[in-house]
Amino acid sequence: MKIRYRQTGGFAGLSLGSDLDTANLPPSEAEELKRLVKQAALDKVGVKKSPRGRDLTNYEIIVDDKGRTTKAAFDDMTIPANVQPLLDFLNRRAGARALDD
Repeated sequence: MKIRYRQTGGFAGLSLGSDLDTANLPPSEAEELKRLVKQAALDKVGVKKSPRGRDLTNYEIIVDDKGRTTKAAFDDMTIPANVQPLLDFLNRRAGARALDD
């Protein structure tokens, strides 16, 4: 399973992200990530963007699992509660990214 995570915007306009592959993680982390992805049910999240609010942080998660790609996008005001643990996991592993990366 491969996960591409991007966090953009916010007051400072930072771009953070991570690209993870469960095949390259320690087994315990890989299992935790798989569990969090399943719990997040990203296929049911889709794209949820708030029509109001300035300087919101935007999040995008793309999961490729055995050729099946699932994409979810949301902002600070629309983070689904079941996605928050996955977001926390990904944020701990995020680093600075170029805006077009």
